[in-house]
Amino acid sequence: MISMIRVDERLIHGQVALIWTKHLGVNRIIVVNDKAASDVILSSTLKMAAPDTVKVIVLAKKDVIKLLSDARIQQLNILIVVDSPADARFVVDHVEGVKKVNIGNFGRVLTSKEPRMKLNDNVYLSNQDKEDLKSIIDRGIQTEYQLVPDQSVLDLKKYFNKGE
Repeated sequence: MISMIRVDERLIHGQVALIWTKHLGVNRIIVVNDKAASDVILSSTLKMAAPDTVKVIVLAKKDVIKLLSDARIQQLNILIVVDSPADARFVVDHVEGVKKVNIGNFGRVLTSKEPRMKLNDNVYLSNQDKEDLKSIIDRGIQTEYQLVPDQSVLDLKKYFNKGE
């Protein structure tokens, strides 16, 4: 079962590896990232960042669809980690059973010249990022900002309904 999709441009790091895995009780982290899947060193580094109790799988987007469509996956407790709203949307569009998308750290490191709007100190969104998140919300999936579990939740549905 997919516990949550986490959007975090750093992929696996302390907040994800230690705090979120414990909070969600996951036994698998699936990183969905084309670059990481094709880079042996990056893939190995991500796997080393996770606790020993959690198995990490790093996959390209095209490969995650088949894995997550396998009925046996329901026996696992999975945290999916992506580095962009676009990749979260890809997973949501191709895989059944996603109930929650959480955005943590995103957009502070500009990779394009497209202007970004500041949501808060940890999230900066381009127009395309907002469209991707709205698409997820429109599918009825709980979509929120929450850096760590003991922090308050910003429901992005309410945020986007304000017209911001």
